[in-house]
Amino acid sequence: MTPLLETRGLSKTFGGLKAVQKVDLHIGANRIVSVIGPNGAGKTTFFNCLSGIYRPDGGAILLDGQDITGRAPHQVCKLGLARTFQNIRLFPEMSVLENVLVAQFQHRSISPLPLLLRSKRFRAQEKQSRDEALGFLEFVGLAHLAEEMSGSLAYGLQRRLEIARALATQPRLLLLDEPAAGMNPQETTEMVQLISRLRDRGLAILLIEHHMKVVMTISDEILVLDHGVSIAHGAPEKVRNDPQVIKAYLGDEVPTGE
Repeated sequence: MTPLLETRGLSKTFGGLKAVQKVDLHIGANRIVSVIGPNGAGKTTFFNCLSGIYRPDGGAILLDGQDITGRAPHQVCKLGLARTFQNIRLFPEMSVLENVLVAQFQHRSISPLPLLLRSKRFRAQEKQSRDEALGFLEFVGLAHLAEEMSGSLAYGLQRRLEIARALATQPRLLLLDEPAAGMNPQETTEMVQLISRLRDRGLAILLIEHHMKVVMTISDEILVLDHGVSIAHGAPEKVRNDPQVIKAYLGDEVPTGE
């Protein structure tokens, strides 16, 4: 079976710095894969290559068998790969609902004349978009805040809004960059539950996360990077007990997720 996402020898350098070195990864549908490693390991660079922000220097990226290496971010997104960022990137002066509506535009075909005349067809499409956006907000628990300004939301709620906006692009694979960063224990638990529900919705999830209890609890597989090199890949139990991983990153005490 063709993996949903495959990287073959993916590499990216910045001058003399080898940020990502020949990384191979396969992600199947409905799988949750975590990318971990110490600061500077190349995790975000890896994400930026997958999402089109950086053009790899070597290797290939395939989405459902289609080569997307070097595609622009909007092209990658339209093909079914969406992401969130470590630093929240909402439109703070727009409402919660408007942030989600913006993400739907790439899948809408509206010509200028119906837009100007607000034709019956346009109004029907507008209602459909609003209903779908509210559905995404309902899924992440924000429908009751649809008319609030996104910049006024608490930090944990902004994280949820980013996910709702990503869902509005109709992804098959969702990249989450440290979704639980800065959250209190209750918010972290709720985020883990939300990620599980995303998988239940039919998405594959690739996430960067430093919170080891989250990683060990939710992951089907874990990829460990160190100085841009993949040093381990496999089930959480296998990675947790890998001597090279313990030495490079996890230390002597490794959370079990229990």
